[in-house]
Amino acid sequence: MFLEEYSDKERNAVFEDGANPKLSRLSHSFNNPYWSYQYHLHKEETELVFISDGAGVYNINTNSYSLKKGSILIVEKGAIHSLSSSEESPLSCWTCAISDYKLLDMPERGYMLPANLSPCLEAGIHEDSIHMLFEELKYFAECKTKTSLATCDMIASALASIYYEIFRSMPKAERHEAPTFVRDILIYINENYTSPISLKQLSQIFHISSDHISHEFSRVYGISPINYVIDRRLNEAKWMLINTEDSLTSISHKVGYENTWHFSNLFQKRLKYPPLKFRELYRYNKEIKETKNSHES
Repeated sequence: MFLEEYSDKERNAVFEDGANPKLSRLSHSFNNPYWSYQYHLHKEETELVFISDGAGVYNINTNSYSLKKGSILIVEKGAIHSLSSSEESPLSCWTCAISDYKLLDMPERGYMLPANLSPCLEAGIHEDSIHMLFEELKYFAECKTKTSLATCDMIASALASIYYEIFRSMPKAERHEAPTFVRDILIYINENYTSPISLKQLSQIFHISSDHISHEFSRVYGISPINYVIDRRLNEAKWMLINTEDSLTSISHKVGYENTWHFSNLFQKRLKYPPLKFRELYRYNKEIKETKNSHES
């Protein structure tokens, strides 16, 4: 038997009244040795990331973090970040995006980390609990009942509180380089990647020569601006292929390619599979359908 009682005096609030996190997005990337996501950012979301298996690299702003089983990350809104999985040990990466919250010890709404703290730590003794909460989030998100989203918000709040506890109890300082004009260019591309974008157009918008834009963007992000545009479109297409039933033509048009044949060729060249084969191999519900079929047989 276990019994323990608690008083209000023992409760230390984490969030301001009425400002608990709301779940805005949940994802689980797994079983894909070619998984990567190029530099991008979210203007209104904080991402809570958990690595349940595998290895890879997460880049946040100008810093790189080696990931392994048990790694956790906080990606603040506005932070430039990218992710790549190891081919030998594919990442199992959970991401819970939260918004509309206010921590009591933070001056601004929607931020979790004090300045100059590392956004990457190990879950330690909390690893199993964090994994369980992500699994529960997935379960209730798929229920689609009247109360399931409210339940998801509460689970997301629990996750955020655990992350808060870990990062406050084991703070790890690091330096951040000041952003440059290439950050503004990356933000522009992220907001306009479904429209035609050229170096000449970027040069005219930012009043910087095409050569200088190309050189500095490649130096900071390891990829040319135009190749980044292509990768950004294809990364969005990957998500649509594995999370929706949209047609190939519809997906092609949504990510900025009017010519579906050209889109399919680019996709296969860069990701080793044609789009529909990629959907067949890595679609979100594949894991569920395979489990269901094994139970029925």
